[in-house]
Amino acid sequence: MSSFPHSLKIAVLWVVVIISGLSVAYVSHLCREKYGQLMVMERDANQMQVDYGKYLLEQSAWGSLQRIEVSAVAELNMRSPKPEEIVIVRTP
Repeated sequence: MSSFPHSLKIAVLWVVVIISGLSVAYVSHLCREKYGQLMVMERDANQMQVDYGKYLLEQSAWGSLQRIEVSAVAELNMRSPKPEEIVIVRTP
């Protein structure tokens, strides 16, 4: 028959089964840990997308104000009034 006794074969199989079970538990733990890290990174990425959108809107607003000012000065010869030219109108 075989050169190994039956009890040794069973002992080796038990060791293999235990190692396999421990490996499955360890890999499951790693998977959960990495999934948690992924969720944190996705949350951070979403927040960065929101911030980026806000910055684009702010940049657009400032760009249009500057463009309006340049056009007003160049095309309409407008300027900021001097302090003595400012008149405050009060209603009764």
